[in-house]
Amino acid sequence: MSTTFQPSSISESDEKNVELRPAFVPCASPIHGAVDSSLRATVIVASIDARATIQASLTAFLREVRDQGEVILVDASRDGTADEVARQFPSVLVLRRPAGWLAPELWREGLLEARTPLIAFSTAQMVPSEGWLDSHRMCLAKGGTAVAGGPIVASGRLSGGDRAVYLLRYVNYGPPLGGGQAFEPPGDNALYRRDLLLEIPETWKDGFWEVEVHRGLRAQGHQLGVAGEATVEFRGGASLWGMLRQRRLHARHYGAARARRMSGLQRAARSLAAPLVPAVLLRRIHSALKARGRSFGPWVGALPTLLLLLAAWTTGETMGTWLGPPTLAKNKGLTEG
Repeated sequence: MSTTFQPSSISESDEKNVELRPAFVPCASPIHGAVDSSLRATVIVASIDARATIQASLTAFLREVRDQGEVILVDASRDGTADEVARQFPSVLVLRRPAGWLAPELWREGLLEARTPLIAFSTAQMVPSEGWLDSHRMCLAKGGTAVAGGPIVASGRLSGGDRAVYLLRYVNYGPPLGGGQAFEPPGDNALYRRDLLLEIPETWKDGFWEVEVHRGLRAQGHQLGVAGEATVEFRGGASLWGMLRQRRLHARHYGAARARRMSGLQRAARSLAAPLVPAVLLRRIHSALKARGRSFGPWVGALPTLLLLLAAWTTGETMGTWLGPPTLAKNKGLTEG
């Protein structure tokens, strides 16, 4: 959740195309220059029922950080993920939050805790490639950007449901990454300058929703970068119910954010058009695959779950348009371990 396909941001980017703002910056690969190792980084990993992928994910993120920063896991699981991490990864700071929180809310909590100059965001469903952090840092150093975003590729071992999630959320973050005026670094694979984020706290006080944060950075005159070598692999692992719930809640937040800029008549018109949204998004998914020289054929098995996810998205967006964003009891159960 731009010209990069993510339902939570695609219409936002369509609107922003009319704004005057700096272009994206394609950053150099780390093989072309030395990485500034003095810039320490915190990797904030949001975790929601991720026991199936947590070991591979944290092992790889810790390999990337080495002694040049830290990894913070912010967990809202029901499956004991945080307990598993506390046993196996003593060097990882674990922040426990109530089940039901969404990844952007977990990222915000990690950002409030972090103190390093650079902040990376991802989830426990992602496994970074070797050289991931160096590639991101090179982008910031060489391009002078506020944020660097990298590609997200699908694991070759995804289930049909996980393949549907990849199509819905990440297909247009597959390599090669596009750029252009509407490029939005993906929230699940991006590195930011912390000092610049602290200048715009109003954009992430309710959660680190990257489209809103990027709008704030652009308003300050900052550029966004593409770190083409900084790849993460999506490993999936969520239950169907969990996927449907998260998509509906993300969409409700998105619908509420859009509705704040709409008149009552505009909201009504958008709601009447809601049944068309799944077809529009399917067309965009197909276009994203085609732009990368790939056909929809190998992904046909994901179609039943994809249709369910699209229905959940449409329902959530309509609810957000009229009822506002989802509310959670954020003042309960805040612990560290």
